[in-house]
Amino acid sequence: MSSFIRSRRRTLTVALAATLSLGTIATAPTPASAAPSQGHIVLIGGAIKPGDTPSEVIIQEVVDLAQAHAGAGNTPRIAILTAASSPAPSAEEAADGDTYDNASANGLYYKKWFEAHGAEVYPVPIDVNPTEDYPGDPYTAANAFDATVANMIRSSDAVYFGGGDQTRYVRSLLSCTAPDQSSADRFAYTTCTDTPAMTAIREVVESGGVTAGTSAGLTIQQGPDMISGGDPYQSWRDPAVAGWFDEDSPEASTLTYIPAGGLGFFTEGQLDSHFARRDRQPRLVKLSLETQHERGFGVEEKTALVVDRAARTGKVIGALGASMLDVSEATFDGKSAAGVRYSYFMTGSTIDFATGAITLAGTERTGVGSGPAPAVEPDIWKSYECDSNPYIFGTLSLAQSFVKSSTSRASGDSCDALAESPRFRTTFNRDERTRWSDDGSFVDIAMSIAEIPSFTAAASISGPTRLTEGDTASIAVSVTNTGGTSLTDFTINGAPTTATTVLPGSTAVFTFTHAVAEGPQTIRATVTASAVDTNGSDLNMTTDPQAVALELRGAAKLVDPDRPEKPGLEKPDSETQAKDLAPTSQTHQLAATGDPSPLAPLGLASLLMVAGAVALSGQLRVRTK
Repeated sequence: MSSFIRSRRRTLTVALAATLSLGTIATAPTPASAAPSQGHIVLIGGAIKPGDTPSEVIIQEVVDLAQAHAGAGNTPRIAILTAASSPAPSAEEAADGDTYDNASANGLYYKKWFEAHGAEVYPVPIDVNPTEDYPGDPYTAANAFDATVANMIRSSDAVYFGGGDQTRYVRSLLSCTAPDQSSADRFAYTTCTDTPAMTAIREVVESGGVTAGTSAGLTIQQGPDMISGGDPYQSWRDPAVAGWFDEDSPEASTLTYIPAGGLGFFTEGQLDSHFARRDRQPRLVKLSLETQHERGFGVEEKTALVVDRAARTGKVIGALGASMLDVSEATFDGKSAAGVRYSYFMTGSTIDFATGAITLAGTERTGVGSGPAPAVEPDIWKSYECDSNPYIFGTLSLAQSFVKSSTSRASGDSCDALAESPRFRTTFNRDERTRWSDDGSFVDIAMSIAEIPSFTAAASISGPTRLTEGDTASIAVSVTNTGGTSLTDFTINGAPTTATTVLPGSTAVFTFTHAVAEGPQTIRATVTASAVDTNGSDLNMTTDPQAVALELRGAAKLVDPDRPEKPGLEKPDSETQAKDLAPTSQTHQLAATGDPSPLAPLGLASLLMVAGAVALSGQLRVRTK
């Protein structure tokens, strides 16, 4: 930064009001771009406030980085932009930074806070409206073209962006165009150029200065396809729409984005704020997949990801952590995704953006933990439809419980409500790349999101239904896909079936066999399946198995009078019947083969018993005629 600019700081401050009253000075806009060569970015997830310890740590980090740019002995100067807030409706509200939330009041709010940390502050008088909102209003979009305002920004060491609506920064700091009027009306810009104020902001950062922002001020730091809105459920269910919708419109929950993007200082991926607290993982994953960005980053409230643009590294400070969602290896068919790599790294952790390597602050662990397997979360995205206190860490909480558990898979489902149908299932899988630490950080959980896979199964006898002991029954299992995800790799009692993919709404029949026993019996089977996307890629998610049961009765096996009851026995004829009754030389045993045995060794009593038996047999035969 030139010594001329530094020497003019206070002169410019005094002269600002007079210059603005004379009107704006037009300057040719320059293309909106930012080479990631110098400077730092402090990406703050939102909800910071004076007096809160993590918040104070973050603000001090901004001031310290600005001090490094200002040099020893110089007071760091910070330009405050609050154009993401709504314009002040009156002079009274504009002047009260402790009570009201508008662009003018928020400038005063941040001025007081940064001054308490020893910085000199310049609230930049730019809001989204091109004209005055009340008589004497100093904040207008026209000031983005004012040379004095640009010079005041240029003399700063850091530029801080407050929260609100990030599309207002696009509309106030950039000059943008859209393909048609309908696109322009919803800010679906495809080309933007810099205003003089934006050019000055770039000069600060590219000279080694700082750009920082909270909430919308974080989101505006990214490049093309900047997210502009969307609730978790609708973001996954419906395609993303270019542009923006007012919060009162019926489309307010739709996933939206600005194709031309934000200011482009952060070039390592897409950005989102208030992240896990509002369960924004599905919307960031969906937008990254649809707009073909390999990585998305989310930062928690009262937390900052501090980025060194030259080194391409980052560190986490503040209360919680930051997330990286890497979709570079993911499969996606427009409605189902698998292979997303989900990482969450807390305060003290670092990241190398060039390689994607994350170093956790705590002791790193691999493999399973010792905790209990988490139950299926019934409302993982914490919807307004199901939860009175929505968007409270549903996805992150499940992931943190999962990595510490003894299981290798966990899942959670979206809200079971009529307004949110169909339901979606998020599944986490642990593999050899997964690492975690006791503080709640983790790296490389494999994540899938798709409609909940489901099917029904029923069993019946295929073929003859009159079954006898020893028969083989053919059992048909009819499977109907009742979910929205294709199913394949069916098994029955663990045995693979024929290779078949059953589409949603379709039915397939598989068979297995059962050996029939005598009497009533219950045939039971467990049917499992795997969910795949429309391209046949495995979604690696839990599909609830189905149990089937079938009752049948096996008739007793009929004995053929012409067949021996035991193998090797011949039916005796009348001539040998008496011989069959004769005992062998083995006492108390009847002959097994009908071999004749001498009667001589028998005593008289035995002979009389045999004779009596023969006589009685003859009488019985006579009586039966």
